[in-house]
Amino acid sequence: MRLQISKKVNASDWDTKICLIGGSIFHSSIWADYIVATFPNTVPQFITLLSNNGELLGAALGFQNYSKHKLIARWTKRLWFDAMPVVRNNDKNALRQFLQLLHNYAYNSGCIELLVGSYASHKGSSELKELGFKLTKRLEFELQLEHSEHELWRRMAHKRRKNIKKAIRMGVTIHDLPIEKGIYELRRLQAETAKRILERGGPDLTPKVQYAQDPVRILVESDFGRIVGASIDGTVVSASLFTCFNGLIYHLLSGHSQRAFETQAPTLLLWEKIKQYRNEGAKKFNLGGCKADAINEDSPEHGVYVYKKAFGSQCWQCVTGKKILRKTNYKIINMAKDILGR
Repeated sequence: MRLQISKKVNASDWDTKICLIGGSIFHSSIWADYIVATFPNTVPQFITLLSNNGELLGAALGFQNYSKHKLIARWTKRLWFDAMPVVRNNDKNALRQFLQLLHNYAYNSGCIELLVGSYASHKGSSELKELGFKLTKRLEFELQLEHSEHELWRRMAHKRRKNIKKAIRMGVTIHDLPIEKGIYELRRLQAETAKRILERGGPDLTPKVQYAQDPVRILVESDFGRIVGASIDGTVVSASLFTCFNGLIYHLLSGHSQRAFETQAPTLLLWEKIKQYRNEGAKKFNLGGCKADAINEDSPEHGVYVYKKAFGSQCWQCVTGKKILRKTNYKIINMAKDILGR
């Protein structure tokens, strides 16, 4: 087996390959454009795993980036993947060898760190562990849309169905938002959400993007992204960004006002989109994830865990793997970043 690595590809050809072997939006060309627009000094890595006779066995979308500080940039190269590499027929042996080859590539190209993420990725835990990665567990929640609408409704918790009915009674309406309005409302409501989290003592999650250059625009201007709003009396109180690629819907971003929670608008929004995407032929609906310890009642994310699970979704355990490839360099560079300011 061998790797074929490119910084630039024909988008249509690449996405066709990804769909052929069961990849997700996180392996796609549009995701590469989105990440490059989000993070400066980042170069995409379109990587295919080939057999010795050139047969396509797997693919991965990685990213290399460097520190913004020129003095230390050449020593800060890191390689990361937002999702586990995908292989034909979920071949565990091929995945193990793929990860080994990626590890070797990262080391030989001078990277100090290698990170393998787990968005829409439910495999690879044992393979990463064998290679010495430090694992961080997280959970994702997914609905299988081959079930009938009646069955999807039946599988939801009684309280969730009750909240959907409440939202309808209170006049909540769900609608796709035009690109400009959608980006504005999503970021406005994300800022409101971030403010509430900050007031509770949580981290500052305020979106730090300029409207005209907002990377979200790349997703919603493509065929793969859609911003949906929930409104009351003409005011958008909840907004969500969904991606749709290769039959998988992924709930990527959302923001809500206090009024949204009072009227259960986010719950109705999700239910209406589950029904719509099912009718459009999607196969899976991923509600996103949370930390693995959210299963514990004392976790600050326990409410997120309960909420998503109550949709009748399957709870998957995912793992993110991190490996420091040059430990001494890593420590020195982190000290330098602290001095220069990250």
